[in-house]
Amino acid sequence: MLQTRDFIDEKIKLAIQATEPYIGEGEVATYIPELSNVDPDSFGLSIVTTTGEVYNYGDHDKIFSLQSVSKVLSLIMALHDNDPEEVFKKVGTEPTKYEFNSLIPIEDKAANPFINAGAISTTSMILGANSDEKFARLIDTYEKLSGFKDAYMIEEIYKSEMETTDRNKSIAYFLKSIGIFEDNPEDVLDLYIRSCSIATTTESMAHLGAVLANKGLDLGSQYNLLSKSEVQIVVSQMATCGMYENSGRYLMSVGIPSKSGVSGGILGVVPGVCGIGVYSPRLDETGNSVRGKHLLHILGQQLDLSIFIN
Repeated sequence: MLQTRDFIDEKIKLAIQATEPYIGEGEVATYIPELSNVDPDSFGLSIVTTTGEVYNYGDHDKIFSLQSVSKVLSLIMALHDNDPEEVFKKVGTEPTKYEFNSLIPIEDKAANPFINAGAISTTSMILGANSDEKFARLIDTYEKLSGFKDAYMIEEIYKSEMETTDRNKSIAYFLKSIGIFEDNPEDVLDLYIRSCSIATTTESMAHLGAVLANKGLDLGSQYNLLSKSEVQIVVSQMATCGMYENSGRYLMSVGIPSKSGVSGGILGVVPGVCGIGVYSPRLDETGNSVRGKHLLHILGQQLDLSIFIN
């Protein structure tokens, strides 16, 4: 992104305009009832560069829950609190063809950190005296990486998800039964759902992505927030596993390491260039934002953001 700001702004606006045919395509998530209480055609986009420039469009300041984008945060915390070798003894690194909440991939461990079983596994590795202390550390880390001041959990989302979490509960108990963790599964699950319920905006997600794009350095002070090895692991897992069972095709066509969530958010990372945050709550059959994934595809082409052509 070496062009002038006006040139980039015009390219982004054209990319947004090109996604208008996808307005109305897909359905909002309903398995967590509170997620359906949104304007289905709401749309926001933010791009934050590694030099701190911010590009905002649409409902960029609209609050929504991280949902599975929080799995990036849980993986970061697990890597920070444990030796990476120990982390990946308990969770795999490979894509899966199965749904994000499936029990099928679990044998000796979950397939990767970005399906539910994998994120419950990484959540169990976060250190703290109790769930409140662990969640306070998650929030603090999220604030530092995203620039979201006074971050909080959306209580309505948390309650709604806790009331409909039987499948995740079975996953948590199964993981304990095969020795992935020794903690109370109810406590691990509670922390996992709290993390999914953290409030965010597209700009906050883009800021987090920009820190990852900036090799873990704070955008202002250049203070080292994450190690280079943590960044390499997280971004590589986003590239290969971040878009559920559609990850391979998405990486091939878009070329931007990304992580989606069923609230309609997508976090994108272009190493050395920028972070991208998109919000559009209508989802495809795999749980990815329909308009969001098409926008990232077009942005990748318009601004040469694919990691494979730079």
